[in-house]
Amino acid sequence: APALETAIADLSRKLLPSVARITSTIDAEIYSPRRENRSSRPFSPFSPGADIMRQESTGSGVIISPDGYIVTNVHVVDGAQQITVTLADNRSFSADIIGLDRFTEIAVIKIAADKLPYARLGRSSDCRVGDWVVAIGNPMNLHSTVTVGVISALHRTIDIIQDDFALESFIQTDAAINPGNSGGALVNLRGEVIGINTAIATDTGYGMGYGFAIPSDIVRKVSATLIRYGRIIRPYFGIAMLNVDAVQARALGLERPMGVLVDDVFPDSPAARAGLQPLDIILQIDEFAVTRVNALQEYIHQLKPGTRVRVLFLRDGKKHSLRVRLEEMSGDPARGKKTARVQTGPRWKHLGLEVRPLTRYDRIELGLRERNGLLITGVKDFSPAEKSGLHIDDVIVRCDRQEVSSPEQLYTLIAGKKTGDVLIVAVRRQDGLYHHFIEIP
Repeated sequence: APALETAIADLSRKLLPSVARITSTIDAEIYSPRRENRSSRPFSPFSPGADIMRQESTGSGVIISPDGYIVTNVHVVDGAQQITVTLADNRSFSADIIGLDRFTEIAVIKIAADKLPYARLGRSSDCRVGDWVVAIGNPMNLHSTVTVGVISALHRTIDIIQDDFALESFIQTDAAINPGNSGGALVNLRGEVIGINTAIATDTGYGMGYGFAIPSDIVRKVSATLIRYGRIIRPYFGIAMLNVDAVQARALGLERPMGVLVDDVFPDSPAARAGLQPLDIILQIDEFAVTRVNALQEYIHQLKPGTRVRVLFLRDGKKHSLRVRLEEMSGDPARGKKTARVQTGPRWKHLGLEVRPLTRYDRIELGLRERNGLLITGVKDFSPAEKSGLHIDDVIVRCDRQEVSSPEQLYTLIAGKKTGDVLIVAVRRQDGLYHHFIEIP
């Protein structure tokens, strides 16, 4: 214990100067009735009935070079009109944004300074569950705060980055992390930064639960690219994926969960041109065995556009192989009436679904290209349908790989199922195709 205490105290003293406080200032437009009738300036960006309220938020950042490059989280600096960095010695600098990567939540900013104390990025791939770690940051405006814990889990996906192309493979820790720690350092006992703190999981909003950090192996690659190019040059595969659980494995005829499920293949994407289809199960990319979505994403993200990869996958229980040539991702690649109640049998009711045929008006209103399908008009609370993730205004286009255009077709498919069977439901939304798995009660 004394040796551990000494190690923590020593690395804290060494690393504290390399973690800065970041203050982001945003001018927000607030409606004000007392100003509504005043004449406004002719070229004011704000409306006549508005007051301007200056809002500040604070976070943390890790200095990664002596000449002022700092890594933090996107949500700490995104949209800020002014960014102020305060160092451990209380010197303050104005900062510029060098680049943002919304798919990893990593941002790089820079201050005009030199000979700064900086932190060294370690190898997060060497981390083990149970390793001691130290979190350094500025929670709740408490400058230069140190907390201690262990790595509780690796490769966590918590869906805080709402995008099909997000790369989430977080380090989970029980070291206390609170608002303001975002962008701070997660450090191993060798004094190396092995993660950038980014989120907390708690019922209170404060650090009584678990914290999550972006692994340094991802931070190193993304920050270096942002510093060099100001943006991320990312390969584009062109699919949405799901991890395979026991229910899905049973529906797909697998003995056990394996690989990752292709949920959607985006039009005119490398995957589409190569021949991948929804409900294919990817087992391997090149020599890399695929066991979870974030592992496949990590593998793809470290490749360059133009690389050809060999994809081994299952389709209808048979193994197939094809090659996909990755492209450079550009922009944002593709990915809510009055209704009539459908009366059906008791099993239909137990699923908690109400549907009706898709109309031309529905297609226009919902921006869909399908001509046939079933519009979901009701989903019962706590039902199997709700549990599977189905929503009102989803359009069912296929069930168990069969196209459906009438409630009777869907009912026939459901009636042929027995308790414990799984129904595979493909639904179209404005941003793409999604597959849901309903276990028959």
